[in-house]
Amino acid sequence: MRILTPILALCVLLLGVFFVYGYFSSKFPLILSNPTYGLEISEQLLKYLLILGIVFSVLFVLFIYSVMSTHVRARKLAYAISKDISFSKEQFRHFYELSPVPYLLIDSKGKVTRPNKAALRFFKKTEEDLMGADFFAYLLDPVKESNVAQYKEKALRHIALEQVEVQVQFDNKEVRWVLMSIEDIANASSGEHNGLVTLVDIHEQKELERIKTEFLSLASHQLRSPLSNLKWYIDFLLNRRRDQMSDEVQGYLHKMYRRNSDMIELVNTLLNLSRIEMGRIKIEKEESNVAEVAKSVIEELEPEANEKGITLETSYSGDLVLNTDRRLVRIILQNLLSNALRYTVNKGTVHVRLIASSTKVRFEVEDTGVGIPPEEQSSIFSKLYRATNAKEVEANGNGIGLYMCKELVEGMGGDIGFSSKIGEGTTFFVDLLR
Repeated sequence: MRILTPILALCVLLLGVFFVYGYFSSKFPLILSNPTYGLEISEQLLKYLLILGIVFSVLFVLFIYSVMSTHVRARKLAYAISKDISFSKEQFRHFYELSPVPYLLIDSKGKVTRPNKAALRFFKKTEEDLMGADFFAYLLDPVKESNVAQYKEKALRHIALEQVEVQVQFDNKEVRWVLMSIEDIANASSGEHNGLVTLVDIHEQKELERIKTEFLSLASHQLRSPLSNLKWYIDFLLNRRRDQMSDEVQGYLHKMYRRNSDMIELVNTLLNLSRIEMGRIKIEKEESNVAEVAKSVIEELEPEANEKGITLETSYSGDLVLNTDRRLVRIILQNLLSNALRYTVNKGTVHVRLIASSTKVRFEVEDTGVGIPPEEQSSIFSKLYRATNAKEVEANGNGIGLYMCKELVEGMGGDIGFSSKIGEGTTFFVDLLR
């Protein structure tokens, strides 16, 4: 309206001018020859100019009114927006200050700039004591000390951190577990960056997990000795006293031997799991030919493949001598190959590949099994998780193997992943750096 009004007024004025000019230019010869007629025409001209002036004045007044009313509405709208923003800021400030979750801001150097009340209670400090302190100096990572430096580097490069489990050490040397997140906040006007740190206290949960893990480790140790002794007794009877037993008794002993072996395998798995979670697995690297490790695992599981009629294929390429922990590599391959055989239908195929390059060695275990449903693939490395179709194929299973593989591979600085199509099969890969 504010733009159309002056344009309309200008158009009306121009049209009126052209009309008056055309009308009187046609009457000009008569005006020159008849003075009385010229007087009448002059009166008409004045009337037309008066009408044009009135129309233009009305349109101009409308234009001024439109400008003034728009200005008033704009001022009212700006005031309302400013009031809403001020109210929102005040609400956010109250939420930030009174939240039970510890929040604090860190500047571009990692210094604490604005802790809320919950953060002050958490660190047991006053605002004056905490302001300006190096936030990352309070952090510990019992698994890998260099992680703290990586967290700091990412935060100072404005890379977000989400739900990282880390320990906070206070001045009195007390340590608590927290779930830490750092979001980058950029100031559009100044270009400055701050990090919004969120700390969620998970110390009680971690303590419960530690107690559970220690109990699991103790129970597994206590179980392994009698199971190993029982296995030795059964093996002695089957190999030294076979001629003194009937076929029926020997059949029962063979079943006991297999079940006992399954129990020992489960106990060993639980022990390895407890060691991983307690950080007690030490990586002892040595020069190892991983092809030999793979061959020994395949020989161990070959009877299971033959029993199901599964074809085991292998292919090795490149220099497969690697400086790594031979024992852990064996556990990883054993779990991946065992899973492949378990979830591959009879008469299927499992292919084990070892591919070496100048920077890494890749293990691939490909099967023609049931595959992993797309909606469940993101959870497949979670502890105690089993895919729904895997439970249908094999009722027995604990959901520990893949979780343990991931922890071991990442502990050795490697990478693990997979590709899968439902009903066609799955390929797991492990990359170990040289």
